[in-house]
Amino acid sequence: MDFFRAARYWFSMGVVRRPDSAEERALRYLAEVYGSGIYLPWVNRLLAGFGILGCLAAFIFLANGLCSLYFAPAALSPYWLDMMALGMLIGVFLPIGVMVFGKWQKTISQRRLGAVRRIFGNLDRAADVADGLRNQYPNASDTPTTWAFPIHPDYAAFEVGKPFLYAYAAIALSSLYVAHTASRFGETLFLAFCLYFVPVVFHGVLTAFGGWNQKRQELMAYPVSVFLRDIRMLEKQSKLVKINLALDSRENSATCKP
Repeated sequence: MDFFRAARYWFSMGVVRRPDSAEERALRYLAEVYGSGIYLPWVNRLLAGFGILGCLAAFIFLANGLCSLYFAPAALSPYWLDMMALGMLIGVFLPIGVMVFGKWQKTISQRRLGAVRRIFGNLDRAADVADGLRNQYPNASDTPTTWAFPIHPDYAAFEVGKPFLYAYAAIALSSLYVAHTASRFGETLFLAFCLYFVPVVFHGVLTAFGGWNQKRQELMAYPVSVFLRDIRMLEKQSKLVKINLALDSRENSATCKP
């Protein structure tokens, strides 16, 4: 359900202005960490449009290939298949290329720590803002699903959601029964695996180019969820660093004793 809640946030019209509010500061953090870094709104909208069309083309292309394995003939003609493949390549790889050669040259950890210092001053103040938002938005979760927000807190590009893994395991077993041949079974798994990542890339493009804006309160649970998850993860890392420093100081003091 997080996928649809995120989609409602991205595609809802209207922007609410509350300067210096906790929501505004959280959105500034998200824009600095996950945004494209491009300050021309029309360029962001253009790249977001390319990404959305590319994801739609990828979904149609892959779904057609999956259906053609079991139902002949394929729904799309070779001409339209070529058009879908071209749209998929341009729409998906153009936004990703912009991010790879732009904002992604700095790691997510660097962007997170820099944004916390610039916007909140330090992690303790950011945690206070997160606590206030957690009380204000009780329906906001600290763990948005992969299809709603694809960036893993431990710096991986994508994370795998366990419920979706179980669903794909069921699809794999059923396709093995229906496919009858190993080659068809392998093609089914490959196409299904690619289809899994279409919603992930869809929201990844919107995360980078969609624009983190303040909207109606019922829609704000999605960005608040992402912000809460990041701050919770940074607090855990900070505690681990303090524990390691304390252990190192004990070891050093023990070795210095005569």
